[in-house]
Amino acid sequence: MGNSETGIPPQHITEAKKRRLGGLLRTRNFRLLWAGESVSALGSAITTVAVPFVAVTTLHASTGEVAMLTAASWVPWFLIGLPAGTWVDRWPRRRILLAADLVSAVVLAAIPVAAWTDVLTVPMLLAAVLIIGTSSMFFTLAFNGYLPHLVAPDDRMEGNARLQTSASAAQIAGPGLGGLLTEVAGAVGGLLIDAVTFIVSAACLLGLRTTPEPRAAAGERPSMVRQLSEGLGYFKYGEFMLPMLIVAAMINIGMLGVFSLRIVFLVRAEGVAPGTVGALISLASLGGLLGAALASRVVARFGSARTYVGVNVVTAPFMLLLPASGPGWQLALFTVGSFVVMAGGTMSGIVTATFRVNYIPAHLLGRVTAASRFVISGTVPLGAAAADVLATAFGIGAAMWVLAIFFAVTPLLMLATSMRSMRDFPALPSQPPVYSRDDRR
Repeated sequence: MGNSETGIPPQHITEAKKRRLGGLLRTRNFRLLWAGESVSALGSAITTVAVPFVAVTTLHASTGEVAMLTAASWVPWFLIGLPAGTWVDRWPRRRILLAADLVSAVVLAAIPVAAWTDVLTVPMLLAAVLIIGTSSMFFTLAFNGYLPHLVAPDDRMEGNARLQTSASAAQIAGPGLGGLLTEVAGAVGGLLIDAVTFIVSAACLLGLRTTPEPRAAAGERPSMVRQLSEGLGYFKYGEFMLPMLIVAAMINIGMLGVFSLRIVFLVRAEGVAPGTVGALISLASLGGLLGAALASRVVARFGSARTYVGVNVVTAPFMLLLPASGPGWQLALFTVGSFVVMAGGTMSGIVTATFRVNYIPAHLLGRVTAASRFVISGTVPLGAAAADVLATAFGIGAAMWVLAIFFAVTPLLMLATSMRSMRDFPALPSQPPVYSRDDRR
């Protein structure tokens, strides 16, 4: 199962030698994982733009309905996110990843069929997004727990950076392709491409060669209530995990509120063509690529905690450029603001993901991640609802301003925590929770 002295699975020892010769991409398992995730990320980036375009251009949905579609993919985290974390920690994670990919592929392929047969409605599209969001939730939880099984601790910063780099590259190409497909073949055409990418991701997962995942026998598992409390319990330690969670939840309200309105803002309020909107979002996504490329170097130079606090505080105010944008040259403000926000968010996400996977025992990752996503994602409907209420009462532009200001000032709360004086996040809790013998397996 694992080396008795180091606790590192055998494949990590072999692949560590290969890594020294050319990085993680020289190892077969990570290369397959990276390839599958990169292709799937491209399809998902297309869908992120294609679904609102389907709602706006094909179904003529209202601003509130578009905001609901943006929030719908996050609702499963709020409804079943906590128990999902315990289920993922009990089930084989590779099977969960495969099932999630295949379910998403089937649902995405069904949307164009419904549109072409004139039966697609906003409620049907909303239901499809909910199902895809649920699959994505299980995939994310399983992936976070499965990655330590494939990648050794010293390689995880590189692994997260490479995965985030490809995701950022997908964000660059995806929206542009989504906007182009909307003008050339209709918005629903892009969804078929995403369905194919999920099948490619599943094929890559099937090609992985790994040792069996360590799992406790069913009779040795504690109750679900006990497992949930253990996942939530980790936020009591270190004097920073809880503040990180609270700030992340507040940031999400502002970001998702602005992002749920940005396409409606550009298309309806500013009269920008769909192809141009996709191109603008693609250019802005270059910021994510830059953030992923710089993350490891910045952390090595300044420390993980300083990087996390610094990039959030410095880049968040650039969100104010989005509502300040307009037709003509003012569209550059939208691109610059989105670029910087994406760069900071990506770098912050890499630091957070690497910290979490090193700080939290592998058998608890599903539960702790689920608890975190439950709180953070539970705020997404609040952001979408706030966007709808503000846009209805005061107009889309005013709503964008209020939400952008909220996003810009929220990271300042980090300066009131112990993180302001830390260089690096610790590798272990100062007072680690105590678990039963069965849970330490």
